[in-house]
Amino acid sequence: MKSKIKLILISGNGGDGWVSFRKEKFVPRGGPDGGDGGDGGDVILKPSADIWDLRNFEENQILVGGDGGDGGKRKKNGKKGENLIINIPCNTEVIFSNQKKVITNSNFLLLRGGDGGRGNRTFKNSINQEPLLAEAGDEGQEISIELRIKDLPKAVIFGLSNSGKTYILNKITNAAAKEADYPFTTTTPVIAEIKNDIESIKVAEIPDFINYKKASEYSSLLNEARVVIITINHDDKATETYRAINKIVDNKTGNFCEKILILNKSEETLKGRFSADIDPNNIFYVTNNNIDIERLKNLVISLGKVNFKKDEPPKEEVFIHEPPIMKDSNKQKFSFSEKIVQVFDKKLVRVAKGSNLSKPEAQLQFHNLLNKRGYLKAFKAAGVSKGATIKFDDIEMEFK
Repeated sequence: MKSKIKLILISGNGGDGWVSFRKEKFVPRGGPDGGDGGDGGDVILKPSADIWDLRNFEENQILVGGDGGDGGKRKKNGKKGENLIINIPCNTEVIFSNQKKVITNSNFLLLRGGDGGRGNRTFKNSINQEPLLAEAGDEGQEISIELRIKDLPKAVIFGLSNSGKTYILNKITNAAAKEADYPFTTTTPVIAEIKNDIESIKVAEIPDFINYKKASEYSSLLNEARVVIITINHDDKATETYRAINKIVDNKTGNFCEKILILNKSEETLKGRFSADIDPNNIFYVTNNNIDIERLKNLVISLGKVNFKKDEPPKEEVFIHEPPIMKDSNKQKFSFSEKIVQVFDKKLVRVAKGSNLSKPEAQLQFHNLLNKRGYLKAFKAAGVSKGATIKFDDIEMEFK
C-alpha cells in the first residue's frame, strides 16, 4: 500500500516550425508553405474510482509528456504530442513545492505542453515575401509534486495468517481475492469496497505483519482505520490471540476506532469469552461457511462512518509554471557583460533556434526582426559595440 509519493512531471516539448517554399511549374521559388509544429503533450491528473493506492509509481517517478511533431512543407502542421495522463485515486491531495495544496476529484490540467513553433509562412508580410525564419518549439514545463491519498480505507481486516481474512473480504465486497490454505497468501494489502443500498466504504485486508515481517510497512493502514475487523481461526488459541492482536491494534489506532471480532470455524458459545472486551453485537462467528453477511456489512459501514469528516471540496484550477523572465513585453530582455549579450526574449530565442542563421539572407531577416522589436537601439544604448557576441540560448551571432 503506497499512500504518498513524490513525482517529477514534465510536459512535452512543442515541435519545430518548418521553412519551405512551394514548387510550381513556371513559378520559381513560390510562396512560403512551411507548416507549424504541434504543441507538446499536457500533463493531466485523472482521478479514478478503480485505483486505490500509488504503488504504480514506485518504479518510475519521472514522467514525461509526448513531444509535438515538427511542421512540414506544403503547410503540413505537426501532430500534438501525446498527453501524459496520470491516473490517481479519487480525493488525492496534490502538494506543490511552494506547499500549495489542491484536492481534485475530476480531470485536472496540471501543466500545458510547450507551444509548437511557427512555420515560415506565418512570417510572410508585405515587406518580406520570402521569409527564411521559423520558430523552434517551446520547451515543456517541469514541476515536482507530492501525491497523498486522503481517502484511505476506513475499515481494515486484520488477523494471523489463515484466519479467514480473505474469506471475509470476498464475502462483504465484490473482491475475488485468492484464498488458500498455505500461510501468507496475502503479502500486500487488498482493497475493495463495501456497499449497501445507500452508502459505501473502503475496506483493506492487510497481511499478517506479526509473523510476516516484510509486510510491516502496511501496518500504517491501521492508523486511519475507524473500524478494525479482527479474524481468529479455531486452530488458534482464541483468547490469547485476540489479546495479542488487540494490543497491537490499540497502539496503532485512535480512540475513534471500533472493533469487530470474527471467530472463524467456531461455535457461537465462544462469544462469551470476549463479552468483557468487546460489544457482543460486534462479535460474529463462521461455521459451515455461514455468516450473517448483511448485518456485518451494515455494521462495518455504520461504524466506519462515525465521526467521518467530509473531505475538502475539489478545487479545480490550472497550475502553470512561469519561468523567471520579465513579463513586460514592451521592454527588451537581455544582459550585457564583457562583450557578451544574453537575450532572454523567449520569442526571439525560439526564432533564432528555429531558423538557419548560417544563411546571410536569414541573418538579414533576423536582424530586421531585432530592429523592429527595438533591440538594436537598446544594445547601442547599453554600450554594446561591434564585434560583441549576441547569444540566444545556444545560438550566437556577431553584433555588427
